[in-house]
Amino acid sequence: MLQQSEPGGHPPPAVLRRSRAEDLPAIATVDGRGFGFHYRDEDIEAFRPLFEPDRFLLAEDDGRIVGVTGSFPFDVTLPGGATLPAPGVTWVSVAVTHRRRGILRALMEEQHRGFVTDGSAVSLLTASEGSIYGRFGYGITTLHRSVEITRRRATFRPGTPDPGGVREIDTTEARQLFPEIHRRWVATVPGALSRSDTWWDNVLLDREWQRNGGTALFHLVHADGYASYRIDQGERTCRVVDMVTVTEEAHAALWRVLLAMDLLETVTVWSHPLDDPLQYLLTDPRQVRTTGIRDGMWARVLDVPAALSARRYAAEVDVVLDVHDPFLDRGGRFRLRGGPDGAECVRVDVGGPTVSVEVAALGQLLFGGERATTLARAGLLATEDETALHSVDLAFQAECLPQHGTGF
Repeated sequence: MLQQSEPGGHPPPAVLRRSRAEDLPAIATVDGRGFGFHYRDEDIEAFRPLFEPDRFLLAEDDGRIVGVTGSFPFDVTLPGGATLPAPGVTWVSVAVTHRRRGILRALMEEQHRGFVTDGSAVSLLTASEGSIYGRFGYGITTLHRSVEITRRRATFRPGTPDPGGVREIDTTEARQLFPEIHRRWVATVPGALSRSDTWWDNVLLDREWQRNGGTALFHLVHADGYASYRIDQGERTCRVVDMVTVTEEAHAALWRVLLAMDLLETVTVWSHPLDDPLQYLLTDPRQVRTTGIRDGMWARVLDVPAALSARRYAAEVDVVLDVHDPFLDRGGRFRLRGGPDGAECVRVDVGGPTVSVEVAALGQLLFGGERATTLARAGLLATEDETALHSVDLAFQAECLPQHGTGF
């Protein structure tokens, strides 16, 4: 039973249980009401191949579902190229009639205890609101940067490579070619998420409600990259929906095609890497205008030794991390010794130098998405040893900024 966690009032108890296949329509109703949209029957059936009932936890009150949390199975890439299995938390919602009663906390605690039992070293999510998940130990690991480019003014610098090799393909061929290119991209980018065959089927399903006034998806492919986009004739805009490039040649070739489309005024990208070099390929870098930056994927370390031992480090480091984890009590003191060739992390009782870190900040450090010195300035990481701080700051940097690449 879930007990009331806030003073005042006497709400009825709620019961937690695992979902069953037949619960999906009711789950969709709770989720739709929570996020303000309606799932049609065809949307529910299209999602069903991704729905694994055992991965969804429900809260019930008098036989009615009033809370949901689920997860998808992913592999996530760490700095250095190693991967870890990682559940991606999803469909988290509580009925508006049952909020402030401890239901969300109970769902999250039960779900994450299950992750620990299953041996997961890290869990992931994307957040509808930024104030919810920090208390459960999650920290921001990737950022979305939205950009808009005035196409007619986006002129490539003289001498900028023009590799060619791009061709237009239909969705059937995209389904054949994109997964392998995406796997190669995932292997090189910290934070990147795997896509199963079922996930690819869903990505390319291209439902009408996803188009927002644009066309069905068009696709471009290069031997080392691809781009999917829509055309919005009313706005005279090309909206890039999904783009990955494994080589700089593919990056230059695809962008030359995207910026050469006549009859369009702008090209927009919903998630453009913060360290993407596109603006420096142009004579006027200002034409790649940032229209927004927001958090993307959040990470939560569940097993400190397993997570920190799996990645590689930019420089040699030997430090004791004192991890604070009030939600799951998975913290403690851990000695990390590592470098470019590998790492070992073990629980210890004593030793130094010591750096104290909140578990949410450890998720940010794990993928190289934030500097240790920045987290220290925010009070999420602390030490009296400046040498230890700068050692951690240098060691945890990644080969490039993390990107997750797949919304969930």
